[in-house]
Amino acid sequence: MLNELVKWLGAGKAERRGAARVRKRYPMSWLKDGALVSGVGLEISEKGVLFASRESPPGRNVDVQLDITERPVHARLKVARHGTIERDGARWALIAATFEGIAADDWDAVARFCRNRAASPNRAAEELSAKAGEDDDAYRLLPLRIQQRVVAVLVDAGRLAPNADAKNPLLRITSCESRGGDAYELRVHSRRLEDGEPIDADSTLAIDASGNVHLTQ
Repeated sequence: MLNELVKWLGAGKAERRGAARVRKRYPMSWLKDGALVSGVGLEISEKGVLFASRESPPGRNVDVQLDITERPVHARLKVARHGTIERDGARWALIAATFEGIAADDWDAVARFCRNRAASPNRAAEELSAKAGEDDDAYRLLPLRIQQRVVAVLVDAGRLAPNADAKNPLLRITSCESRGGDAYELRVHSRRLEDGEPIDADSTLAIDASGNVHLTQ
């Protein structure tokens, strides 16, 4: 299936690509309504990915988790092309997408994977970098509309600055728990600056099945 899918989605495009492509299967998943949907990575470059899934992401953007290193790589993709193919009686959705949002350390991991380079031998620095990015990764995996609503609720509560950017807010998610179905509870630590002094806050947010966000604590 790999060769067929790569040929279908990559036909006529090789001359326009400036980044080396790695044609190799790798585990991956994408986020749908707060839950991860399994997929199969088929191709990856420093510009984007090609993957297959039994379901098709509903919009032009999709958040993914790529299992190409010892720790998951998270990114937001912009879908460039999608379609379907039948294989062994099953229908697969095929998605070709480019990176739209990815942390610097995650992009470095993609670049190393594509170039077949080993990770930095400085394990302590690498582990510290991974730890620092965990909370940001959890927030980034939320759908963009949920990110925007989380920020808006915290701004209204005075726990974030009024001009807080949903793409890079001063907050981190400390836990995310399912409350059944598509409902979730987030615990969030946020910060705002007032007269140059940081003011920290811990909040509990409820996300219902419709994607509405409510401050509960």
